[in-house]
Amino acid sequence: MTNPEDLKKLEQKIAMGMSKHILVYGVLLWGIPTAIFYAAITPLFTGKGFIEALSFSLWAFPLGGIFYGLYSWLKTKNLLEKAKS
Repeated sequence: MTNPEDLKKLEQKIAMGMSKHILVYGVLLWGIPTAIFYAAITPLFTGKGFIEALSFSLWAFPLGGIFYGLYSWLKTKNLLEKAKS
């Protein structure tokens, strides 16, 4: 990641702050789409209905997205530190 464009993208992600990064990249961009995808395919493989699967997934996956967002934040921060050194 020595490309100046990549370095700028990493700096922008870090500049948004940890809590906003977790909300955007973890909850909104990972948790919600994953919840909807899970709810859409669950009726195909189980006896659950879409609404039943959605009611579970809309709290479970965004909660997991918090951890994914935190992981993404730490990874981005480490990549930025390595790129600057």
